[in-house]
Amino acid sequence: MTIPPYKLPLVATIAESYRFLAVRFTSWFQLAIIPLVIWIAIFLVTSNNWFFGWNRGLGSDSPLVAFLLLNAPISGAYLLVTVSLLLYAVALHRLVLALPGSAGVFAWFSWRARHIHYIGQAVVVVAIILVGIVVSGTFIPMVGAIATDAGALDSTAGQITLTVIVLLLFAAPIALLACMVLLALPAAAAEDHAITLSEASNQAKGNLWRMTFIFLIGGLIPFWLIERGIAFLTARSTTDIDPKFFTEISSIIVNFLAFTVLITLLSLVYRRLRNNKTLKADLPPR
Repeated sequence: MTIPPYKLPLVATIAESYRFLAVRFTSWFQLAIIPLVIWIAIFLVTSNNWFFGWNRGLGSDSPLVAFLLLNAPISGAYLLVTVSLLLYAVALHRLVLALPGSAGVFAWFSWRARHIHYIGQAVVVVAIILVGIVVSGTFIPMVGAIATDAGALDSTAGQITLTVIVLLLFAAPIALLACMVLLALPAAAAEDHAITLSEASNQAKGNLWRMTFIFLIGGLIPFWLIERGIAFLTARSTTDIDPKFFTEISSIIVNFLAFTVLITLLSLVYRRLRNNKTLKADLPPR
């Protein structure tokens, strides 16, 4: 008897993610608070140009050196944000997967071999996605030129049709490509060395569209709408709060929450597929 391939449940996976975040609020918030504060603090420092004052005494005859000296503090600051988010992501993966070393305010502030592995996998994942974007991006101007010559952009219906075509032909393949390799990230955080990039693709096989919709419906679309809604309401607010400042701070918080939800979703997808699919190495020979 042939066992039917495992299919990720969309609603159940999304519901489990939000249920986890609600029930374990204290646990994940303890991990989140310092990285979030670091992000907001760095934004406040850079937005007020406090870093630029440090470089006034650094003269240089080389425009390139002067440029590097001017921007080095800002680059270093956002590198700190990136590292803190990476450490937080690894700790949150482990919290969702009920692994040790993920409890407490400072549990994320540690450096282990798994972090090196996580960075390596993340670099490869980002590189693969960027290659997909570059390859797809080379065709978008061609489609735009053809649509312009055909007069498709002269009407609202034509613009909507072109948008749908671009999404189907370019955005969807990039999303599917990302889902093929994303499982390598929670596997690295869990120190599951059986899940290589190749095995991650095998685990995701047959569920790429489901994974895409889980991330879209469960995280990306809701928080994009929340961010747009806050910006809309803030622009029409009659309070004395600076609308731009409030919008930017709220955007950081919303994006951080979206990041948290997406990491949680990815962890749960990894666990469901890991528990219900056979590794390629364990499959019987054909």
